[in-house]
Amino acid sequence: MDTAAVARSFGMDDERVVRRAIRQISIGDFAHLPPLRDLKTLFNNPQHQQILQHTYHTFYLDHIAIDEVTARVLSVILLSRQCRCRSLQLHRCSFTDSGRKVFFSALSIMAEYPADSHSGVSPISAMSSPVAFKMGLGARHQMTQSRHTGSHALVHCAQADNMAPMGLYALELCQLGLSDKKCAWLGSVLETQPYLQLLSLRDNHIGHTGIRRLISPLARGCRKLSVLDLSGNMLQSQGVRILAQFLVTSGQGLETLDVSSNGVTAIGARDLANVLVPEFNLSLKHLNLSMNQLEGSGCEAMGRMLVQNQTLEVLTLSQNNMFDNGCQALFFGLESNTTLKSLDISGNFISHVGARSIQTYLQSSSTHTPTDNQPGLQSLNVSANSLGDEGIDVLCGGLSANRHLIDLIANNVDVTDNGMQHVCKVLKAGAVNTPSLLTLSLRHNYRLTRNSYAQLAEASKANHNILRIAADLQFEGWDEVWTKVEMILIRNTVYAMERYRVPLLMVARGRILLRDITHSTSANSTGIYSLPIELRRMILIALDKHSVLTRTQHISALNIACNPANHFSTKQELLAAVLANDYAFVHEMIKTVHS
Repeated sequence: MDTAAVARSFGMDDERVVRRAIRQISIGDFAHLPPLRDLKTLFNNPQHQQILQHTYHTFYLDHIAIDEVTARVLSVILLSRQCRCRSLQLHRCSFTDSGRKVFFSALSIMAEYPADSHSGVSPISAMSSPVAFKMGLGARHQMTQSRHTGSHALVHCAQADNMAPMGLYALELCQLGLSDKKCAWLGSVLETQPYLQLLSLRDNHIGHTGIRRLISPLARGCRKLSVLDLSGNMLQSQGVRILAQFLVTSGQGLETLDVSSNGVTAIGARDLANVLVPEFNLSLKHLNLSMNQLEGSGCEAMGRMLVQNQTLEVLTLSQNNMFDNGCQALFFGLESNTTLKSLDISGNFISHVGARSIQTYLQSSSTHTPTDNQPGLQSLNVSANSLGDEGIDVLCGGLSANRHLIDLIANNVDVTDNGMQHVCKVLKAGAVNTPSLLTLSLRHNYRLTRNSYAQLAEASKANHNILRIAADLQFEGWDEVWTKVEMILIRNTVYAMERYRVPLLMVARGRILLRDITHSTSANSTGIYSLPIELRRMILIALDKHSVLTRTQHISALNIACNPANHFSTKQELLAAVLANDYAFVHEMIKTVHS
């Protein structure tokens, strides 16, 4: 039966039938769908490709009970040449035994056969196996590029090619009650996913036995895996040791690993730290060990690892009972590290004693300049620690000498008006010592009064760099104070955009105004070339109406504009040439503005 006949049987056009079926599937109403054979016909019609691909490129199911009938319907979607499912997200779903077999059998055969979009015959249609369901679905597609940003997947699909292989690029199986026993059949699915780049199994019941059952299939089948999320399971240190062995043998391409809330102790931390050294040639950039039991000795192991590690960029160690001794050991190792950009040590019972190690690090790393390819720590989260006014004073002592930390999160650190005075002093110093902080968060510090926020507004007025301030304002007349702060932040945002726009504008205008230099054959050429060099410089500098560039940067921009031989393939290259030492800082500033 063709799609028109299916539509006529429902008394509506076929597009409305498809949209109705999509809506029913989204709410879990599988009982009122067209018969499975008709549904396959609708979902295999090229006329519906745009609707289906938009809906099911990322296929999300939440709180669905999947029996055999439901699984067959979902399999139609997974294997449809029009849906092009590339990301499958199952959250809080339950399976019957027959539903699980049908559903995961469909996953297993997604990448088994090449597509033949030019012939009318599908490879799957020729299969006699029951798991093929005689669907007659066989087109294969390609996602040309996918990427993971933040702690979860954002799968981007360029123009898909019907001749490309079919398969998943992101798979999330969260809160499904997966146990060690169920990891056996999950492994058989993973073996058949050669294009998988993100795998999330968070909030299940996977222990060290389960992860052992998954490691071999991952190594054999998922060669392109770059993101692995195992948070909220029961791996403990024994499971982390197995993961460490996997990283050495088959996980060189893994860039993000999340094992937070897994009962990992210092032993597991040491096993993991021992493989995150240059000799094993790993590419891990993001590591999350939060909500475990590393304590001081585990953090000491992490500190020793940071001395040698050259790839890690984001490290999360929140809620690990670190205490002051663990903080000291961690930052002692961090002094020798230039690649880590973000560190989260919130909720670790750190006092002003531990804060001194942070101060020492910030002061010792002040020699790093933003021109370094690896400028050092850029974001630090010290929230939910008992720093108090004394700890904030110590921390600000390091900030006053620091030149690369741009994001400080100090929520709920028990600071009072006295501590805020030290923060304001750092902000005022930012008017002279640039680059400095771009974002500052002071939420949930309930002992701060109106006077503190008034001082914050005055300090921000002198700082042309700060772009974001997060705070809780719980006093009468807070809107008047916060309006001042907002106006200052808007002003600084304008300055930030100017620091990006002005160098580009000066070079572009300069080359337009001076374009006749290379073509002129007469010394008496008219136009701007006939003007004195100082006047030409004044004309170009006038484009910098907010005076955001230094004199050296003005001269650099002018020289580039006057020399047609200078070619830059990207705006970033041009900015780096003009801004020199300030380029990395301005680059981060623009990222903050656009985010």
